[in-house]
Amino acid sequence: MNEPSFNSIFSLLPETENPKQGAIEGVPCILHEDHRWLLPIAHVAQEAGILPKPCTVVMYDSHHDAFNPQPGAFPKLRQLRARPSLRGLVSLCGQFLSNADNDWLKAGMEIGMFGDAAVFGVEDPSNCPNGVYIDRAGLAHRIECDNEIPGTTALSPQGHLADVCRMSEFRPLWQLVGWESSHHTFRFVPNLRKILLSIDLDCFSVMVQNHLCQWPTKVFREELLKPATCGWTGAAFLRALAMKAGLVTIEREHGCCGGREESEGILRNLIQYGFDGRLSFH
Repeated sequence: MNEPSFNSIFSLLPETENPKQGAIEGVPCILHEDHRWLLPIAHVAQEAGILPKPCTVVMYDSHHDAFNPQPGAFPKLRQLRARPSLRGLVSLCGQFLSNADNDWLKAGMEIGMFGDAAVFGVEDPSNCPNGVYIDRAGLAHRIECDNEIPGTTALSPQGHLADVCRMSEFRPLWQLVGWESSHHTFRFVPNLRKILLSIDLDCFSVMVQNHLCQWPTKVFREELLKPATCGWTGAAFLRALAMKAGLVTIEREHGCCGGREESEGILRNLIQYGFDGRLSFH
């Protein structure tokens, strides 16, 4: 299937989104600003048939974005579940969802776009809504949050993606992303349905003396390029997830990264160390 053009949605998004399209080894990738505007972008991918509906969402994000939508949003959500439309989703994001970008995930579940979700890198795991969310149509969705970003730590023998002694504890997360272990060999389950991979750049930021800053280059290299005991690197894990995706989105979220300069620096390092420089936008 040819890579679809997302130009039909770009002109409908706010100017502040500054969307750009690229590709990672043939998988379309959309760069934009605020996370909630992922909804109309994903709708285009589902209408084009490159992303299933509903789809599993896998996120890299320092926030889980799984707060309940405000009560006033539910009439619009019910309308979009029955009659989805691009302009309706743009209206939803602009008028009914939070400007803090913290309720779009469950909104997507409510309108039938998303099934289950896994979130890596959540900074406050005690506040994560792990478990089952029942939408207002009565359908169950599993949400699994993890504070570790797939890298040297998460893929170490005591990490959440490689600790076989605690496999039962992490099994729900592994199942959502299609990750498995057999005789201490780790791999992604083949031939699963395409996922939506969403990367919020704020998950690569760190607080220093009350200032948000991008990860130092050394940390990017260590976390993404250093092979873990299990044989995987964080970059290999990320690229394998991208190859499982029908669509990849990258959210700049510069306000949560310490500013535009920090966000742009994170993006450059993500492309260099996470995707081996094989990603550009036009």
